[in-house]
Amino acid sequence: MTATIDTSTAQIAEPFSLQLTIDVPKDILVTLPQNQTTLGTFNVLEVTDATDIPTPNGRQWVRRYRLESLIPGEHSIPAIDIAYADRRTAPSTSDIVRSPAMSVTISSVLEGTPDPLKFRDIKDVVDLPAVQAPNHWQFYCSVGTAACFALVGLAVWAWPNRNSLATPKERALTQLADLKHSGLLEAGYIQLYYLRLTNIVRHFIEDQYEIAAPKLTTDEFLAKAVTSSQVNDQQRGQLRAFLTLADLVKFAQFEPGCEDADRALERAEQFVRQSAKLPISDTLPAATKEND
Repeated sequence: MTATIDTSTAQIAEPFSLQLTIDVPKDILVTLPQNQTTLGTFNVLEVTDATDIPTPNGRQWVRRYRLESLIPGEHSIPAIDIAYADRRTAPSTSDIVRSPAMSVTISSVLEGTPDPLKFRDIKDVVDLPAVQAPNHWQFYCSVGTAACFALVGLAVWAWPNRNSLATPKERALTQLADLKHSGLLEAGYIQLYYLRLTNIVRHFIEDQYEIAAPKLTTDEFLAKAVTSSQVNDQQRGQLRAFLTLADLVKFAQFEPGCEDADRALERAEQFVRQSAKLPISDTLPAATKEND
């Protein structure tokens, strides 16, 4: 996978493009992530996809983001997870590949000050027109126009960031609802269904407990979480029950729409709802240890 941006510097509210290109051999199915309204501190203006394109060496998927930022300074575009399923062997395997984080500098149009060491030439004398009485009507119009622009700017800044206040629980439940209606089971993509389901639970645990373990696969991460002393008995039991049902979805040979898949998703929802009500642990040592 390659990730490119068309510029490393941009001004406030100036759009720029991020492109992810995934080249894979035949019989590997790629699933692009769901559309988001933000990527880190950047607002997502537009997302376009070109999927399953034939190439001389296999297939290609392309995801293009149109981004902007309203905050000056140096910002990082976070890594983006791309799921894939390898169907070249039986049974098929699935995993994720992660794009690199990329830095973009956002500058303000007001930046820049004159150099005091660069003297300007003295200009000729200019005759000024006679001073006229101030026009208060124009002053009031200018003030009103400036106030309107300020309100519009505030609304533009606040509107795209309304979703950034969502809690880990709200994000996870929304993603689980989207997965439930994705049609993956009906289309026979059982491995991808399992991969998305376990990734949602993994990201919930990472966000809820404020941890990061990028070197662990999702299966390894969840296995560590089950045995961690920082997870209480109720959470451990719910997570273990979810993993048991998720394994049935991953390995069992059944027709799409099996009750096991529905029960696995229900267990995931139950784990998210109950864990969000309990005190948040500082870390999961068993998982973060792998990052050292």
